[in-house]
Amino acid sequence: EPPVLQFDVTSDTEPREAFYPIHSLERFMDWVKNPALLPLWEVLKKIAKELEGPLDLMREDLGYYKLVKYYTKSQFEPFLAICIQKTHVSLYLPPLGRNQHLVLTMPQPLLRHKTGKATLRFFSEGDTAIEHLPKLLQDCLHTWVDAGIIS
Repeated sequence: EPPVLQFDVTSDTEPREAFYPIHSLERFMDWVKNPALLPLWEVLKKIAKELEGPLDLMREDLGYYKLVKYYTKSQFEPFLAICIQKTHVSLYLPPLGRNQHLVLTMPQPLLRHKTGKATLRFFSEGDTAIEHLPKLLQDCLHTWVDAGIIS
């Protein structure tokens, strides 16, 4: 049975809550580049949600999740974004690009997913490299604590 997501639907008369299997959400999420990657996106988002205490949730839409640290309503420092692409799910992690020591200490399974200064690409929710993400995210968070961005 496919996973079921809660989704607000507006009928012709009034908004209502509805539950739809992922395969029937296609008409509501044309902007999601590859709905088949939603389970992987959910796995990565669940790991990142653990950081919502010290960080601020900027956006959480189907296929896109972003954590930042707000200074004011319009000024913020980006920490993480998880986005579904056509063939993979990207994890953008700006602290990784600014702290080279984090890259030097990354486990080899995660290094194989690194595609840019601050980008990791994942293709499957069963990838064993994902088990190393919580520590990497905590290490990135600690660099922000050390830099005084968060307390």
